Amino acid sequence: MPERRTSRTLAVVTSRFRLGEADRVLTLISPDRGKFKAIAKGVRKPTSRLGGGVEPFAELEVALAAGRTFDVVTQVQPQRVWLGLRSRLMSSAVAWYAAELVERATSEEQPEPELYALLLRAWDLLEAGLPDVLVARWSELALLDAAGHAPELDHCVDCGRPPQEGEALRWDERAGGIHCVNHGEGAPFSSDGLRLLRALRRFAPEQLAALRLPSGPLQEVDRALRAAIVHLYGREPKSRTFLDEVSA
Repeated sequence: MPERRTSRTLAVVTSRFRLGEADRVLTLISPDRGKFKAIAKGVRKPTSRLGGGVEPFAELEVALAAGRTFDVVTQVQPQRVWLGLRSRLMSSAVAWYAAELVERATSEEQPEPELYALLLRAWDLLEAGLPDVLVARWSELALLDAAGHAPELDHCVDCGRPPQEGEALRWDERAGGIHCVNHGEGAPFSSDGLRLLRALRRFAPEQLAALRLPSGPLQEVDRALRAAIVHLYGREPKSRTFLDEVSA
């Protein structure tokens, strides 16, 4: 009987579901392989050698054996573990949300190291204790930019005119950015909301963490990016509902 093909890769677990009495099917994101699924056999048994090695919020070196449908996880060695965010419910909710955003943007078996790095960066920010809401908004905008759906923030998407300070604007997720009030459709959007969006794109989150971000523009940005994510994927990410419940 020929040996099964084996391989090793760095990866993170972005989602998982039970299979049978003791197995789990994992969705993994790898910088050199993209998104793929693998079976962790017997992982739910107390005696499993894999055990906690396939828990979320960890970067793993995974040994795999080729299977008929999915690869089979044969060995796991944690390389980095984000223990701090695991212990905080709101941080965990944002971490799952960022993981789902990246999972849905990553192609099957297609290396997309920028998206992989984005997810690890989001987890690093949460581990460092940056405000959860700030990391959530940064993750959404960074995901849209990295996935090739960067919203236009510097010019009206219809007439191309730069917005003036204090000008009333509109946010149009279908057109992909801001409209001046005389063009297009969309929800009202303020100059303060636009300023915050631009800051999220131009500055490192650590630089913004020290600022007291006003609630009004934060809520505007939340609504705008949420609409853009739904437009991109066609529906709301499941983890966003959990994030809303935790936030409430």
